[in-house]
Amino acid sequence: MKFYDRLIDESAPGALQAVPATTNVPSAEYPRVYADGRVTFRVHLPSAKSVHLEGGQGLCSSPVPMSRDGEGNWSVTLPPTVMGFHYYWFTADGTQINDPGSHTFFGYGKQTSGIEIPDPQLISSDLVTAPVLPVYAPHPGPQGQIHEHWYQSQLTGNWRRCFVYTPPEYQDAANAGTRYPVLYLQHGAGEDETGWVRQGGVNFIMDNVILGNSSSFFFAAGSQPKAKPMIVVMDNGYATYATPRPQMRDPSETYLRSGSEAFGAVVTQELIPFVDRNYRTINDREHRAMAGLSMGGSQTMAIALTHLDFFSHIGTFSGAQFLAPRSQAAGAAAAPAFDPQTAYGSAFADPEAFNSRVRLLWMGAGTAELALSESLRQNAEKLRSANIKLVEYHSPGTAHEWQTWRLCLSKFAPKLFQS
Repeated sequence: MKFYDRLIDESAPGALQAVPATTNVPSAEYPRVYADGRVTFRVHLPSAKSVHLEGGQGLCSSPVPMSRDGEGNWSVTLPPTVMGFHYYWFTADGTQINDPGSHTFFGYGKQTSGIEIPDPQLISSDLVTAPVLPVYAPHPGPQGQIHEHWYQSQLTGNWRRCFVYTPPEYQDAANAGTRYPVLYLQHGAGEDETGWVRQGGVNFIMDNVILGNSSSFFFAAGSQPKAKPMIVVMDNGYATYATPRPQMRDPSETYLRSGSEAFGAVVTQELIPFVDRNYRTINDREHRAMAGLSMGGSQTMAIALTHLDFFSHIGTFSGAQFLAPRSQAAGAAAAPAFDPQTAYGSAFADPEAFNSRVRLLWMGAGTAELALSESLRQNAEKLRSANIKLVEYHSPGTAHEWQTWRLCLSKFAPKLFQS
């Protein structure tokens, strides 16, 4: 992730009033972003008969036709777009292709083009004299580090990879004996363990909330408490047992924990011990949290709520744990409506016991991801009516995309391990 170091020349015509996106490959002039949030895409496909731009919810909700010039360049300019990271691709004569001008990121189950739409303040000096940087951008001063590890999983029979963030002070000689709480942070469906590092900017977010850079975008000065220095672990959320296990018999538990049982075993039996052996962790449930986005949020709820001997802080960002499937196969039973008395092995059934064990239950979504946001409102109210304590957050104007999840993490992390 780079800074925007070029200013718009408003005396120039057309597309020259924009700068190349920071997510472009070196020397690529397109996509180009404007100070008002517009963005122009262009691709050279002289043999194509039709080309459309497609992408994430916050970029374009449906395919956008592109126009061809006499040299075989296809282009389109989108109106002001929600700032943040967006996946996108081109569909040329029915075939999806990535943009050769953009870096790719693992999303939608494959390498996919991505674009960072900046805050207008970052690319035009006419608006302010001192641009305020986003919380997910690098800042001067101490920086945490990202470490990559491979470990052998006996449960899955495969080598697995995880990324570990250590806070800025971790390597200081003065802190050589200091131990740290740990957040296990998961990606969404179609993504992998690189997502929070490459698309999310997790190290920059954590640096800024730990160091208390309250001037960062989205935070009024002095309004945001500092986060505790902590370790953050990101693993691949897909796992299957090397040896088949008996299927769960309870249909509701099968739905709620779908795809999570093997991964939950990896987390509790292999990943946590691996991290505790290799890092200076505080190895108890009071200093261990789990959170995730979308699928990772659903996995977090399924795993953490059924392993409260491991976790005391729980967060879900756009997690679909409350939504019934949109369609049912013939003869398949519909998923039950969320009931705090029975969900997740009756984890919420005794509110006094739950509230004493779970120090933080935090749930967030973007207001532009309508179904998830409304589901969150309804079911958070069910939990409150059942006397369950929780924090509810709705990110204004953001969709089922990384901007929602970046903001969720920046709001969630400062509340961890505070009591």
